[in-house]
Amino acid sequence: MQKFQISIRAELENVTAVQPEDVDEYDWKLRFKCVNCQEEHNGWVVVNASEEVEQSNGRGVANLVMRCKGCKNEGTANIITETLKAYGIERNGQYAPLVQLECRGLEPIAWGPADGWKAKGAESDTPFTEIPLGEGEEWAEYDEKASLPVGITDVEGKVDRA
Repeated sequence: MQKFQISIRAELENVTAVQPEDVDEYDWKLRFKCVNCQEEHNGWVVVNASEEVEQSNGRGVANLVMRCKGCKNEGTANIITETLKAYGIERNGQYAPLVQLECRGLEPIAWGPADGWKAKGAESDTPFTEIPLGEGEEWAEYDEKASLPVGITDVEGKVDRA
């Protein structure tokens, strides 16, 4: 199995420790291509670490089992939840590793954020939950403890080989 790394870049204002609220229940939104014929799947595919789908060949289960429309090759993907790393303000504006996934027969080519994030105040540790960071969304609030505005903007992601 090949391992891939999803990295995130964002502009943070007075928040840190940005990550999905529940890594097991988060809907990782990815685009894939078939490693056999190189055909790219149209649209986003959701991979959820809590879901297990049986492979057609009886070799086990995976978080995603997908058949290529072009060559009919079956591919799998699994989120490696223990590799999750929160995005901190010290990496503000730079790409940093978020999570890894293992794939067989598929190669992730893009990642897009979905809703369901959390963060904490950089000065106050105030927890912020249910942050909507779907495609193109920005988030702003006010940290009462620190008397500062907080926000997350310009969220981008990329996928590389791990």
